[in-house]
Amino acid sequence: MSAPGAEALPAALQFEHVDAAYGRFRALFDVSFTVPSGSVTALLGPNGAGKSTVARVATGLVPSTAGRILVSGRDVTHQPAWKITRLGVAHAPEGRPVFASLDVEDNLRLTFLSQLSRKEAADALERAYARFPRLAERRSQLAGTLSGGEQRMLALARVLVVPPRLLVVDELTLGLAPRMVDEVYRALRDIRDAGTSLLVVEQQIPRALELAEFVLVLRKGRLVQARPASELSAGLAEEILSVPAAPVDGSS
Repeated sequence: MSAPGAEALPAALQFEHVDAAYGRFRALFDVSFTVPSGSVTALLGPNGAGKSTVARVATGLVPSTAGRILVSGRDVTHQPAWKITRLGVAHAPEGRPVFASLDVEDNLRLTFLSQLSRKEAADALERAYARFPRLAERRSQLAGTLSGGEQRMLALARVLVVPPRLLVVDELTLGLAPRMVDEVYRALRDIRDAGTSLLVVEQQIPRALELAEFVLVLRKGRLVQARPASELSAGLAEEILSVPAAPVDGSS
């Protein structure tokens, strides 16, 4: 469920007719959608659909070429990533963005001290270990020697220094064993329950549907579905992803 009073708040994220490109290659075409405040929205689609581009555009890492982007009602179109971060937006990107030559604790301390006082950083470190006990067990281990799932947890812990208003999660479970997927999703549920809005880019459709209240489906850079998750079974989602469909206006 959405957080109490969320309906009275501006949308956590809104795309209005957004295009994006990498040089001459156009990646998004007239994409419009809303992530309601206090909600979890899953962004689904096959490889190459443009899901990661949506995540990067939302967080300022890739500029849009047309349209408008709003965060909590504020126009952030063409704003750099650091300004969008200051509005309470965090990005957990695809892959394992950790400092491989540093141990777990130094990875966390380095990130926390760049944003917080020493006392606040110490408190944030304890919260990170409480949320991810596996990291506490491996605090002295080099990050580069962690398993793939543990590196994903470390990457997620680093972006949760200050609980964000909006967390954009890009394929955190890609290639993970089922047990590690369970732990990542348990953390995402905790983040949601603490009041953070989430946009979750995911290929594991059943897991995404367990967590999300709303679902967006992309194909070839175009939004083809936007509906409540309760209306989309895993089987129907698989069918949508495998069969071409005409784009629709996904704004709400």
